[in-house]
Amino acid sequence: MTVPERWKDGLESDTPPAPYATDGTDFGGAVRYHYGVALKKFLKFFPVFLLLWVQLFVFRLDYLLPVAIVGMFGMVWKLFLLADRLRFTRKCSKVFRTYPLEFRTPVEKYGMESTHTLFLRFGDQGGTPFTLRAKHALGRGRWPVGITDGVWFAGDEPFGGAIIVPGSGELLFLQPRDWAARNEDRANAGPERTEKAGRAGIKRPARR
Repeated sequence: MTVPERWKDGLESDTPPAPYATDGTDFGGAVRYHYGVALKKFLKFFPVFLLLWVQLFVFRLDYLLPVAIVGMFGMVWKLFLLADRLRFTRKCSKVFRTYPLEFRTPVEKYGMESTHTLFLRFGDQGGTPFTLRAKHALGRGRWPVGITDGVWFAGDEPFGGAIIVPGSGELLFLQPRDWAARNEDRANAGPERTEKAGRAGIKRPARR
């Protein structure tokens, strides 16, 4: 479901300034921080759901079954969120290790979906601009504050890439919104660019 057009410039995150350099010199710090946050979010609630599930087997009381079911589904949900956050953080890390970071400005907020997906364009593109699908590494569904002022981008637009937002240091993984529409651009990219995209993990569309 697409968020109404009038909302696309709103819904900004309230993320505090990052505890690491966000000027394109320390992508390693950004990646480590996002891994750490993903684990902290997991450990904040997973033990509670685990306790709700385990107590059924400890006390062997039938009336605890509904509570145990809640605990089981809670554990599965938190494991799914952890895996998703780690997956997208790893994808960003792989891109940063393959491509150099370059500052791109301005960034146009093109739209957003309720599935925690943002759509953006780089304002310095010539001809027909690429609309890129952006997924926050931690699953946040709001626009990072100040993103329109510019971002540190690594990647190759017909394939995708990743960005670091100055200030908040948030990581977003990018791929073309309409993958099939850019088939010709990728076909004309040449073997060197295609091989590089493969090493960065953006040669094929990622699972949403």
